[in-house]
Amino acid sequence: MTRYKALVVDFGGVLTSSLNESMQRFAQSHGIEVQHLVRAALSAYMGGEDALVTDFETGKTSEDDFAVAFSARLKDYSGVEVAHAGLVDRLFETLEVEEDMFDLVERARAGGYKTALLSNSWGMGLYPLERIQALFDVVVISGEVGLRKPDQAIFALTVDKLGLAPPECVFVDDHPGHLKAAREAGMATVLHKDPAQSIPEVEALLSLT
Repeated sequence: MTRYKALVVDFGGVLTSSLNESMQRFAQSHGIEVQHLVRAALSAYMGGEDALVTDFETGKTSEDDFAVAFSARLKDYSGVEVAHAGLVDRLFETLEVEEDMFDLVERARAGGYKTALLSNSWGMGLYPLERIQALFDVVVISGEVGLRKPDQAIFALTVDKLGLAPPECVFVDDHPGHLKAAREAGMATVLHKDPAQSIPEVEALLSLT
């Protein structure tokens, strides 16, 4: 065992295949320029203000209301009419579970580490909840707790639920801004690009074999 006592991981883009690739496929299939979809969906992740997305991610806006407003936004930005029914599911329908990352979490837990999921949510339909609940000691999903990354409060909540201090936790995420906030909270971090890169980094930190 190292000085670390817990592995904390993001969901979308870490325990799944790339979110960006899924969005690119959605844009292509709907005849939307990728930059229009990125502008519509990700401004809150690039330093901008976006109450539509942040309110959805923190549970203040229902998925149905979000889908109606987001569909209208896509039309404004791209000129393309996109049906709002099932929009979130369609946006991420090509996501696939990264089994190697699930295996990493399983090995960490078997090695005596606590495990936590810390995820900004676009609804709850994307999560394999039974599998997650069986694998993680702590599950913190933004839409359920009313907080979102990179808010310091969501990191404090996760660490508190683990019953640990921030320096005892390793956090894996695919968004540099979230990792910056985690480091400021005192956690060790790993930037996930793909399993082949991040798995050895986590194994080294946690002395997993």
